[in-house]
Amino acid sequence: MSEVVYIETTRLRKSRYNPRMVHDPERHKILLESIRRNGVMEPLLVYQVDDGYEVLDGSRRLEAAVEAGLDTVPCIIVRREEAPRISLAIHFSQDDLTESELVLYVERLVAEEVFKSVEEVCRFLGVSKSWFYTLRRAARLGPLDSGASATTLAMVEKTRVEPEKKKRIVEALDSYPLPRPMLREALREIEEKPMEEPEHVLERFYWASPRRSGEDAFTASGVYEYVLRRLGGVVEFLARKGVETVWRVEVPAQDLMVVKLMWQRL
Repeated sequence: MSEVVYIETTRLRKSRYNPRMVHDPERHKILLESIRRNGVMEPLLVYQVDDGYEVLDGSRRLEAAVEAGLDTVPCIIVRREEAPRISLAIHFSQDDLTESELVLYVERLVAEEVFKSVEEVCRFLGVSKSWFYTLRRAARLGPLDSGASATTLAMVEKTRVEPEKKKRIVEALDSYPLPRPMLREALREIEEKPMEEPEHVLERFYWASPRRSGEDAFTASGVYEYVLRRLGGVVEFLARKGVETVWRVEVPAQDLMVVKLMWQRL
């Protein structure tokens, strides 16, 4: 596990290797309130430049931390020469880039000779070389400023449904956004039940997805309530059914990044 150090916010700035261009004001509000209550729970990933640092992963946390009045934030320092590849791997796994952001970033890394070709990028990410070209075709499903991420559009493009229905799916995702695992299941159901309206399928999965039920609590499926909160140097994660606590675990705060990466690979 890499060492976590606290760095002054005045010495941090967004990295030029951060490909995100689209920002969600609502997500920023949620993040800001969380940081005001609990501080920055997940360390920023940074590399040194002159007497300061550039943020590879965590620029939104940094922005919210500054707004919340924090003087320092937890960081993990990586080597500068590894920054472009690490940034690509992180943002690809987070599945939150638009298709234009990801395609432009891949092309930029090839142009700067970080990678020799698009095919090498695909091998690095562990995807087939057709993946990149699928993203380009996915641009036909909606405008480049679509709220859907690049990999979400690629998932829709790969479904065995007619183009018009694909467009309806993308439009419906603006109202019913789903995390990748749930979207995969919803798309499978849309394929298997061609007579059912895709909007109805996505709406049903959406209401089964997590929703805030309290200050630190979320609920899903109408059965369990999940609570995540910081207690000193650990983060408590518990599940409740009514007033009964079904299970409870504690994770050291410095290990949250490891837990997140493991979860994303499930």
